[in-house]
Amino acid sequence: MGLVIKGLNYAALYYRLRLIYHARNHLGTIKINPTTYSWFRKAYRPLVPSNSLGLYKFIYNLALRFSYNREALLNQMLLLNNQDIWQ
Repeated sequence: MGLVIKGLNYAALYYRLRLIYHARNHLGTIKINPTTYSWFRKAYRPLVPSNSLGLYKFIYNLALRFSYNREALLNQMLLLNNQDIWQ
């Protein structure tokens, strides 16, 4: 079944075993439920999206694409060149 029991106290273990016993005919629903899928080892449960994250364990937001105004940048560089700050 792949139930993780290490580190549980008596009350938590009793609760999990009681819930599993009452749902013994449809264990698949317990193994895919977002609140109880972590009770089982990865080898004994279906894949969840967090399994594919690998080492980092978070979903990152993609950075916005860098954009710039070429003419404004060129004008700014020409103004700086005319102010003789490069000497």
